[in-house]
Amino acid sequence: MPDGTTTVSEEHLREERHTVESILGGTISGGVIAIAGIVLAIIGLANVYPRFLLAAATIAVGVSFLLEGATIATRLSDLLEEATEGRVQMAELGAGITAETLAGIVGITLGILGALDVIPTVLLPIAAIVFGAAAVLAAGTNISINDLVAIHHEEHARVRKVIRQVVFATTGLQVLVGLGAIVLGIIALAGEYPYTLALVAMLGVSGAFLLSNTAIAGRMSAVLRRG
Repeated sequence: MPDGTTTVSEEHLREERHTVESILGGTISGGVIAIAGIVLAIIGLANVYPRFLLAAATIAVGVSFLLEGATIATRLSDLLEEATEGRVQMAELGAGITAETLAGIVGITLGILGALDVIPTVLLPIAAIVFGAAAVLAAGTNISINDLVAIHHEEHARVRKVIRQVVFATTGLQVLVGLGAIVLGIIALAGEYPYTLALVAMLGVSGAFLLSNTAIAGRMSAVLRRG
């Protein structure tokens, strides 16, 4: 007859694996949709229905943000509390998740209104600004998740350092792209090539989002392989 300790341990491992699989699934789904955003933005920049494709790209990026924020927020809190014992602050991670979720909702709404031709030269550049700001605010999320996984699995210090450097590089790019999207959105609001600049912003945010999701998915996949 198995003792209670073994049963609890097995349940814990199953729950942890489910958490990691949920995060992995969300990031992969968000990455796939981000690819759609990249494709739509490139076609739009080729002057093929730029307003409609900009609106579609905006919706795609919004869905990507929403998926990542919602998935991590739903499944990560228990793992965070158990694994870190307060060493990784929920406030730092939660701010990024909240920014992504809100940006997703706002972006999808603005994208739909833009597709319906409701002052698209104003609303779609605003969406670019919102996504840029969310990308900057959420930049620390990748680092926090990396720290969480590293602490929980007690990785070798050298391996942890290398992985952290990779995540830092991706995060730095995300911040730069986010700031660029904010600037492009502001210029577009001033009436300077609004569709073109907003499309460039969406292209940059989609690309950075794809890299960010790839980094998180890589970490989660490594955990699953070790598990």
